[in-house]
Amino acid sequence: MLSMGTSLREIINKCDTLFFDLDGTLIDTEPLYFRFWKEATKFYGRELTDEEALSMRSRDKESARSFFMEIGNGQLDYDLVKAKRIELMSAYLNDHPIKVKEGALEYLTMLNKQGKSLYIVTANTVEKASKILEMVGLTHLFKGFISAKDVARGKPFPDVYLKACKVVNKKPQEVIVFEDSPNGLMSSHSAGCFTVMVEDMSKYNGEDYVDAYITSFNELLY
Repeated sequence: MLSMGTSLREIINKCDTLFFDLDGTLIDTEPLYFRFWKEATKFYGRELTDEEALSMRSRDKESARSFFMEIGNGQLDYDLVKAKRIELMSAYLNDHPIKVKEGALEYLTMLNKQGKSLYIVTANTVEKASKILEMVGLTHLFKGFISAKDVARGKPFPDVYLKACKVVNKKPQEVIVFEDSPNGLMSSHSAGCFTVMVEDMSKYNGEDYVDAYITSFNELLY
């Protein structure tokens, strides 16, 4: 496992294709998902614990449905709660613009100038991811989007990263993935990609599905 430093930069320098998760990795939205999942479930009578709310990050839809049935004793409807979460979060974002993570714009710009091929691999739909990137001014830096909505199983399963590799005609070991959440990191690792954790609401704690970690993209600028 590599911490940030020359070795990680050298690995990235030798790679021409990089995949980036969106929420929590490039944009600072994970605290909002955390907050509004809790508020939405509370609206329906059962507020998530902090651990439960954190576990929702990049979670596969069917897994999330099963999880809600389990913790709510069959009384907590995932689809209703999700609709409420979207309503609450959308209202908040009307007055609080999404922020790009520290150093992300500068790092992506640097990689782009080096001729790297950059792609978004996200649990969002392509349409939503595209809209978000346009809002924060990052669209021009990416060659395309791959959505977990278009595969049989979302994160933490490897399907979306295996599909992404096919889309760009690369073997998993030939790409580097940047992710922040355990579900996303496990998805990348299971697919066989070199997996870099961007610390956000989760911090690196010796997980075997992480090949390298950074606390900020500023650490990779030079």
